[in-house]
Amino acid sequence: MRRLVAFAVVVGCGHPAEPVTPVAEANGSSSVETRWLTVVPATDQAILEATAWTVAAPGGVALLTTTVRGRIERVLVRPGDRVHEGDALVVLRAPELVSAVAARASAQKRISAYEKHVHELASLRKDGLLRTAELFQVEAQLADIQAEKSAADAILRGAGLDDRAANEVQQTGLWTLHAPIDGVVRVVTAEMGGLAEPGAPPLVQLVGDRAARVEAHLHQALPIGVRVRFEPTYGPPVDLRDAVTATAIDPQDGSLVRWFEPLQATNLPTDLRGRLVVAALPDGAFQVPARALVQRPDGAAVVLKQGATAVFRQVEVLAVSGTSAIVRGLHKADVIAAEADRSPLARPPEVGE
Repeated sequence: MRRLVAFAVVVGCGHPAEPVTPVAEANGSSSVETRWLTVVPATDQAILEATAWTVAAPGGVALLTTTVRGRIERVLVRPGDRVHEGDALVVLRAPELVSAVAARASAQKRISAYEKHVHELASLRKDGLLRTAELFQVEAQLADIQAEKSAADAILRGAGLDDRAANEVQQTGLWTLHAPIDGVVRVVTAEMGGLAEPGAPPLVQLVGDRAARVEAHLHQALPIGVRVRFEPTYGPPVDLRDAVTATAIDPQDGSLVRWFEPLQATNLPTDLRGRLVVAALPDGAFQVPARALVQRPDGAAVVLKQGATAVFRQVEVLAVSGTSAIVRGLHKADVIAAEADRSPLARPPEVGE
């Protein structure tokens, strides 16, 4: 004989409890008191939150370094200064560049003279008045001078000097380093009287205001249809595109790394910390207790009250975090068991069920 057990209704997801009629125990099995909840649309978007930060766009970060040894004569900026492309930042005294400019100028003059001489000797060789070996000797000397000029050009190009800047170095012995981008001075290590050397830490670090991507580390995939935004530690939130730019796995903690583009063109500073939050959940998403879920052969399910009976209802699990889960496959005002393992259907499924 079936025994009827009355079940009390508790408040679920912030909504008032509703009277629930008693539910008959399935197959005559006994069960402890079951708590029943009326499902409502999901509101706890914190379930899908993740740490995030901005990553540099091309040209979003610039490091001011030196390719030659020099002494720092003047430092013209400090952290927090906003600069524009081409602004002077640091002035160095660089004897190596002065030598390179002089070597290039000298080589250029000798090349002109040797080229003229080679042309004259070639004419004599054509008329049979000069031995071939003598012509080859002068051409070899010309090649050596051209190599000297190429070496000097390489030093100047490595320093980013055009002809105007090279002439300034030759006249003053000073080399001025300029800002390669618009941005804000973030770090200054240059000190007056100090030495600047190749391979040393950057003299100045600039951070540009260019559109950056947002990198987020998630511990579960975002459900299809979720709209997200980036909430920085300071500044207004930024809506992000639904489509993920790329996905990877972080080998250190196994988290899912995803990159997002801002929905609208927005200038974001590099390495701006914040969090990835849900702007809108998919349609038909409901929040239920994690213990309301039960794994069945055909997938996840909840125990759904239908009149005086209870049945399993298969659901799509969108996210699970702690004691809450977001699912799809229910309807507003459906009543489910808060704990599937304490429901009237809490028994192992039979073979073929």
